[in-house]
Amino acid sequence: MANARAVPILKVTNMDAALAFYGATLGFATDFRFSLTPHGPHYAGISRDGMQLHLSTFSGDSVIGAAVYCYVDDIDGLFTELVARGLKVPGKADSPVEDGPVNQTWDMREFYVRDPDRNTIRFGSPIPPQR
Repeated sequence: MANARAVPILKVTNMDAALAFYGATLGFATDFRFSLTPHGPHYAGISRDGMQLHLSTFSGDSVIGAAVYCYVDDIDGLFTELVARGLKVPGKADSPVEDGPVNQTWDMREFYVRDPDRNTIRFGSPIPPQR
């Protein structure tokens, strides 16, 4: 079992909208896409920097409003990149960003993003120890 890994599945209602958001705004590449019929249900795999997620409109896969945690090396750099890609920042009524980046009491610096279906992607980096 040395090569085992887990890939979260997020429930989405509109695959085209989800792939557009994850691709254009969050920088994920579409690795594959499957549709049972032209009208769905649909399933897709996306990835970014070694992180993988699956998106599904199939009835038995996940629930709307799920959360996924993604560890990253440079949380502030990622946030700056995503804002440059068009991610709307907190303080705007239609912002998908819940928080961030903020230092948490559990020694992580994080920001949270909601996708069009209100699933939450939490990005975080460990806060280096104080010397």
